[in-house]
Amino acid sequence: MNALQFSVIFSDIVLTILIAWYFWFAPKAQTRVAVSASGAQEVAITVKGGYTPDVIIVQKGRPVRLTFTRQESSACSEKVLFPDFNQNASLPEGEQVTLEFTPEKSGEFGFQCQMGMLRGKLIVEEG
Repeated sequence: MNALQFSVIFSDIVLTILIAWYFWFAPKAQTRVAVSASGAQEVAITVKGGYTPDVIIVQKGRPVRLTFTRQESSACSEKVLFPDFNQNASLPEGEQVTLEFTPEKSGEFGFQCQMGMLRGKLIVEEG
């Protein structure tokens, strides 16, 4: 193996590690939701190639009001599912859809599209 072959292989390995880190291990921005005057924890979520924000921190025992706005026509994003809370909503393109529930247990709970391609996380903390 000559120096050129070694450097190409080494570069490929480094690039593979960086790509894996970016997609699976890089820390994601978190949105801590404040309690509004109505007493609910409200957050607006944009659906366009993913959920923005996709990591949401709320308090246990307080109503959560998530308002989704779907800005794409992909069939995958037509529905959002919160399986741990037995909640879901259809998301028509360009319309705001509000999903409201009260988390009664703390922990990390995933949410996703109907195909599992778009994913997010709801972190419920003790109040």
